[in-house]
Amino acid sequence: MSLLIIDAMNIIRRIHEAVPGPESEERVADTVTSSLASFKRALKTHRPTHAVAVFDHGGRTWKHALYAPYQAHRKPMPDLLKDGVQSIQQALPKLGLHWIAIEGIEADDAIATLVQKWCQTNPQPVIILSTDKDFLQLLNDQVGVYDHFKGRWRDEAYVLEKFGVKPEQMGDLLALMGDAADGVPGVDKVGAKTAAGLLRINGNLERVISNADKVAGQVGANLRKGVEMARLSRKLVSFKTDVSLGLTWRMLSQNHPVDTDS
Repeated sequence: MSLLIIDAMNIIRRIHEAVPGPESEERVADTVTSSLASFKRALKTHRPTHAVAVFDHGGRTWKHALYAPYQAHRKPMPDLLKDGVQSIQQALPKLGLHWIAIEGIEADDAIATLVQKWCQTNPQPVIILSTDKDFLQLLNDQVGVYDHFKGRWRDEAYVLEKFGVKPEQMGDLLALMGDAADGVPGVDKVGAKTAAGLLRINGNLERVISNADKVAGQVGANLRKGVEMARLSRKLVSFKTDVSLGLTWRMLSQNHPVDTDS
């Protein structure tokens, strides 16, 4: 028994970026075909008892209300790709795969909510299919993150090797270093290595802030100046998990085999 949660737009965008050529109907058609093949392969690889593909709904979320520049630099999705995403969504029921997109929250929030609700009801594994580093803060003995493209688990050893911290410190690391992809500000001139070093010494963000007076040089000065931004950034890299998804586990049940002909 297991739950597979597919971060749908993470998979689709990665595939679309890898398809050569300018934006065109042909490029989007290749993206649609490859994305559906990837979803099907994920179901075959992991053989979950329950599965769901989670999409971003689009529009403003609570994070935009909290910090206006959040994701402000992101380019809008091309119209052709929007049409392609709709085609993918229409095809997913043939794979026996339910999908959701919840207004007012990001797909990340819906995914974290699913993880929390699943773990509250049973001790069986949860697999998050995504290359988004934000999900690494959810890792534990029950929750795994799988890189579909490299066929590799992003486990505690991966997090330690890649970022120099434990999974439970990832949110604090991102709060300190910021995340340019999402417009999360972080603390000025505190990069990944510096942030990891601070967390190894102090354990968590609040202790880093409490001990900022003990940090010498420009890093210490920036920490003391950047307390507000660090705490704001911590909120921006967190997940909202008190939302209604309108789902039952029965809706996500994989009672039927994957359609190998579609």
